[in-house]
Amino acid sequence: MGVVTVGCAIAACTLLPTIVLRYDAQKADADFRAEAKLLAESQSAAGAVRESADASELLTHDWLRTVEHTFDRDPRASLTRYAMYDRDEAALSSVASMTRSRFDEAEEIAREHMCLSQAVYYEAGNERPEGKLAVAEVIMNRVADHRYPNSICEVVFQGATRTTGCQFTFTCDGALGRKPNPITWKRAQTVAAHVIMDLHERRTSSATHYHATYVDPIWNAGLVRTNKIGAHIFYRFPRGSEWSRARDAVARKRARLAQRVRFSEQQRDLAPATASAAPAP
Repeated sequence: MGVVTVGCAIAACTLLPTIVLRYDAQKADADFRAEAKLLAESQSAAGAVRESADASELLTHDWLRTVEHTFDRDPRASLTRYAMYDRDEAALSSVASMTRSRFDEAEEIAREHMCLSQAVYYEAGNERPEGKLAVAEVIMNRVADHRYPNSICEVVFQGATRTTGCQFTFTCDGALGRKPNPITWKRAQTVAAHVIMDLHERRTSSATHYHATYVDPIWNAGLVRTNKIGAHIFYRFPRGSEWSRARDAVARKRARLAQRVRFSEQQRDLAPATASAAPAP
């Protein structure tokens, strides 16, 4: 009996390390397979995003791929000095490939942002954010409309050289000569950037026109009202059968205005006669 017990003990001591090693190997293999599956899924998702037509060019930069690889290897390794060096080198190599056309494009974006910021500031500077966003949206709608110029600055300053032809009042009434309030200007810049990057929620229903709530210009009769946001009422061009109704509305409004003018002229002509007929004191 004692011999059997000793034999079992020796066998256990001999086989146990082998069993433990095999278990560790199987566990490591299982962990590797699980990590490989997760990595494959993440790479597949990243590839799908990169292949999307709406994907940013940033997603294909060597710098971003280097960051991904360092995190896939070891998250802690990405914080080491050598990993940072690799990322910096990749970033610098992408910048080195910048062409003159890229710099021209960046300068054009800066100009467009300035023009839209000015429009938001001088047209809706005292409005709530939704009012500012709506004014900026109208300008972007005009840029996309074939009836208007193709750039933000050209849309904003269309007709500014004519005393009665400017599309936006601030471009021809001297408002640009006033120094903007720093806080309000910063808010206008933020709204402009938000809209240029197409991050806003559309509220005007494709409006290309607006006016303040306290005026009633004759041209609004020929358009379709879409919304009232803040201190402005917004309009779009008619579509299809709406054009005939718009033309009729303009004709009726012109007739009413002409009638008012005639009545004012009659009242003015009657005023001297009434005054001369009054008895002397």
